[in-house]
Amino acid sequence: MLVKHLKLIQKPILYLTLFFAISNFGFAQTNGIDNIVGKNYTIASKFLNEEREIQIYLPDSYHTSTKEYPVMYILDGQRFFLHTVSLHQSFVEFDITPEFIIIGINNIESKRNITFSSGAKQISDYLEHEVIPFVDNNFRTKQDRLLFGWAYGGGFVLQDLISNPHVYTSYIAASPYPVFNKMEALDSLIKQNKTKDKLFYYSSDTNEGVVKKGTDSLNSYFKSVNPNALKWTYQGLQGEEHRSTPYTTLYHGIKKHFNNYPELSVQNLDEFKEKGGMKYVNEYYEKRAKDYDLSAEPSVFAKFDLIRKAIRANDYEQFDSFMTIFNEQEFIGQLRLSWACTIAEFYKENQKYDNAINVYEEIISNHPEATRPLQGIAEVYTLLKKNNKAKKYNQKAEVLSKANAN
Repeated sequence: MLVKHLKLIQKPILYLTLFFAISNFGFAQTNGIDNIVGKNYTIASKFLNEEREIQIYLPDSYHTSTKEYPVMYILDGQRFFLHTVSLHQSFVEFDITPEFIIIGINNIESKRNITFSSGAKQISDYLEHEVIPFVDNNFRTKQDRLLFGWAYGGGFVLQDLISNPHVYTSYIAASPYPVFNKMEALDSLIKQNKTKDKLFYYSSDTNEGVVKKGTDSLNSYFKSVNPNALKWTYQGLQGEEHRSTPYTTLYHGIKKHFNNYPELSVQNLDEFKEKGGMKYVNEYYEKRAKDYDLSAEPSVFAKFDLIRKAIRANDYEQFDSFMTIFNEQEFIGQLRLSWACTIAEFYKENQKYDNAINVYEEIISNHPEATRPLQGIAEVYTLLKKNNKAKKYNQKAEVLSKANAN
């Protein structure tokens, strides 16, 4: 009888327990936290005679640093602000660009074409005299600004390059339209030599009709003028449509602006030599240091990447030159195990046995738990017919291998 009563009591308790567990699970699933990207600010514009909203994204390090940041101004922020933030996160994670502030210039959809054509002067004044001062006065900014626009917004970017070449460092235009009515003014500007330090990056797809005709015209014009008059890049796209070109263009345009920020990497040894060899490398890092307050010394990875190119080209002379320039002994101590062993093995392949032994000994000192350098140095001593030494290192490798297995 007592057992029966206990069972009757246990059932309601079980049901209540399940009820609360399910309730708590549901509560945990629905009671999320806001996912906020940046802040919105309203500017009362005398040039537009209305209030306009802008979006501002600050990099992760902004509130814990004292440094200044480049600023990216995105026309049609209501469309492209979040995409640009996403690009920024990816670029920074992979050390493709430095962190930068992003400003989304929100537009009124029904007025956007008029805003960027007949209203271009007003929106330009709004940006230069109201938005930029607001941003510069309230945030730590560099005088390094990028402006992006698409379609009529891209046409506005070209117009602002012509009218205000002093405001931005880079002008990025996806599928700019219209173009033909700006060619004469563009030619006049370039002849005045006011654009030599500016970047104009623009794009169109093969199926964009009148837009493509305009960018083809720009392309032909830029090819005919002094190549030092403007740093221009045209990106011909395929397989896109008018609505998708801004996303591709933003990605490549931002990378182009910060093209000297990543660690230097060349495709092969031929490219290294064609660009000027170590003179080119040193100049690259000197400019990188000046532009971004970074070290003028190539990173360990950048140095090893050059050495690896020489190894792949089987160019021992260039390999040896790199090892001398990078101070072999100090450099080996900075490398990860596999990279250092690759260098020792190349010495061995080229019968530079003393060098190989020196490198292997340095690796063994830095990585006493690794079997690869022990086996490698044993092979060198075998080639030198110093069998006792080879045996000693092979035995050490065997003991270590068994210990690692256990």
